[in-house]
Amino acid sequence: MKKQLYLFSPLMFFFVLAACGGENNGASDQTNATEQKTASAAQKVAATGKKSRLNNSVDWATYRGDQEGTAYSTLSQITTENVQSLEEVWHYDTRNLVGPGMESNPIVINGVMYFADPELNLVALDAATGEELWLFDPSQHDSRGEDFPSGIQRAEVYWEDENGENARIFHLAKDVIWAVNPVDGTLIESFGKGGHIDLWENHVWPAHLVRNKLTNNSPPATYKNFLIVDSNVFENREEPPGNVRAFDTLTGEFKWRFHTIPLRGQPGYETTVWEENMNYGGANSWGGFTVDEKRGWVFGATGAFTGGIHGNGGARPGKNLYGNSVIALDATTGELQWHFQTMHHDIWDYDIAPAPMLATITRDDGTEQDVVVQTGKQGKFFVFDRDTGESLFPIVEKPVPTEGVPGEVPYPTQPWPLKPDPLVRTSFYESDLTNITPESHASALEKFKKLKSGPMYTPPSIEGTIVQPGIHGGNEWGGPAFDPETNISYVNVNDFPFILTTVPMQPDQFADMSDMQRGNTIYSSQCAACHGSERQGGVGLPLVNLAYSTADLKEIITQGRNAMPSFQYFKDDELDYLVAFLQSEPGAAGSTADIDLSDESLTWSGGEGELAWSTSTPQYIAALDYFTDHMGYHAIKPPWGKLVAVDVAKGDILWSIPLGEYPELVKMGIRNTGVENFGGMAVTKGGLIFIGATEDSRFRAFDKTNGELLWEFEMDAPGFSSPTVYEIDGRQYVAIVAGGGGGRYRSPVTGPIGRRLHVFALPESELQ
Repeated sequence: MKKQLYLFSPLMFFFVLAACGGENNGASDQTNATEQKTASAAQKVAATGKKSRLNNSVDWATYRGDQEGTAYSTLSQITTENVQSLEEVWHYDTRNLVGPGMESNPIVINGVMYFADPELNLVALDAATGEELWLFDPSQHDSRGEDFPSGIQRAEVYWEDENGENARIFHLAKDVIWAVNPVDGTLIESFGKGGHIDLWENHVWPAHLVRNKLTNNSPPATYKNFLIVDSNVFENREEPPGNVRAFDTLTGEFKWRFHTIPLRGQPGYETTVWEENMNYGGANSWGGFTVDEKRGWVFGATGAFTGGIHGNGGARPGKNLYGNSVIALDATTGELQWHFQTMHHDIWDYDIAPAPMLATITRDDGTEQDVVVQTGKQGKFFVFDRDTGESLFPIVEKPVPTEGVPGEVPYPTQPWPLKPDPLVRTSFYESDLTNITPESHASALEKFKKLKSGPMYTPPSIEGTIVQPGIHGGNEWGGPAFDPETNISYVNVNDFPFILTTVPMQPDQFADMSDMQRGNTIYSSQCAACHGSERQGGVGLPLVNLAYSTADLKEIITQGRNAMPSFQYFKDDELDYLVAFLQSEPGAAGSTADIDLSDESLTWSGGEGELAWSTSTPQYIAALDYFTDHMGYHAIKPPWGKLVAVDVAKGDILWSIPLGEYPELVKMGIRNTGVENFGGMAVTKGGLIFIGATEDSRFRAFDKTNGELLWEFEMDAPGFSSPTVYEIDGRQYVAIVAGGGGGRYRSPVTGPIGRRLHVFALPESELQ
């Protein structure tokens, strides 16, 4: 089992090595991919004509299937009766064998599939055969050239005007949006600056302060000629606000901006106690958007303000609008229509991961009602009237614990829907400790006795607090799905705790240390958060034997790369100490794990200028770790991952099943544990739920009426992505990318694995 130290701090490295060569086991050789596109394939793309390709029953033209994000397909060729015959009909191997992973939900337009590979290339394939038609490499058009960063992109955006003309693919690559011709992969140079727009421009912050701080993992939304873009920023102290912006789809011209952190005089400003000379950022809609085309509204959900578990939440007492909120905006003006804050003053990293899902339910009296469904890390299931934002079911402000670290001011109540019940456990006590083996229980109990625990929203503490659900809890960015014929929504959730420890940050007292010890100390407080106490890796890659020069390392730290933002607040000498330590042999400065971070002398000085922290409030960093037993498994009773069915109209949970298994536990006779899962699902008229998402690298099909497992396929890596369902020439296909993620899923021989797109269909013999 590979559960390792997982921490958040103001410094997160995500070093990614240069791409290695690969091969295509599909229908063609990839060496001259651009030259291989056929006239017939190009004609397929061009055949769009006057009919919009969005929201139809054949294509999978948008992220999560349609503009409303329901992940529902009306195709029914594959059913509960024949799904056992499903077979892989082709696959595509990307060239990249290393990198941050691959989470793309491929879109399909007129028989052509588009998705992003781990190097953020836009790939076009014949969706029936896997033939590569063309590949757009943004690094060839970007000033960064060969240093262009890899990263995550969860879906492409297809757009055409109301006449079915001017078609283009909007491709996001870190902090740039490219407009690409869907026929041949060439840039549409009339858009923006020669085919692109830079997301660090038209921000409330100056461009030079925003550049390298914005990434966009989830796709924008389109409404008419508006391209609505989120701002994926981190929640560290120097981050910019996560403003929502809109651009013209034809020209790239800036249209409007919505301030997710309200400015003085704007509604919501009064919900935060603002501190002088303090930077406030974050509150970004990093999960993307959904669109109500009838109303002309766009819906998003936000994360927390800067601070929180990342330090200095005490500098922003109050509710902190529009952090952790569902927001409905006019798509043409950016004007706020309504909002609902799902939690106040987030200090647990309970940012809302998925975009809101739009559904139309049928009430008992036969009337229809348009609603907004919001899930997230808290495991709650909110249902709002789409016009007013009023909840369909009662929500109370529930009193919660408020005894936190000095200087922090937890909000005294939190919103709690009375229906449906939470999809995960919302407290942790001794009775919840794992019981998979007596040894597991004993080891978990030993840890438990040293930690704080209690109901949900128990504040972080210096001794360590068990947070249930943990920061990977509830429903992650894949979001729920919805069956419009039954009113049933399906949600995959994580149900296990983390340990959240706050570490005080005090003035610099390095005087009696060697330079290497100083570097070790900075690493312990700033970097071990993601890369492990001994640089062995965690959520970030291992930081041993780094093949980077001193200059390269400094650039990565200060400018950012891949999933990490830039961090520009280190003083020159502090940066020198840190880089020297990273270049040293492990153990050269003693064990990092031996450093007591509660010692006030073992800290660093911080930054200066307009982005400096205020000195009037205690600062903290957060140490986050999975709460596990002696074997590395979650220290709570299973199931640890679940698939849940919810009647949206009535607010009832219909069924819940464990999702996934650990093969090593199965060998011990321990089954039905569920596993950690990321990504979403697709639901079909044929009666099926298709989902990857699990750590055990399986792609599964379930009966949507009762959760019975009907079929599974073992991939070479986890499918941390959402499936795509489409039809070509009367044949239904299901596709999923198996991209693993970060440094967590690695082959002992080849390094990170899982860069494959799998496509399945029924045998042709069964289609006669």
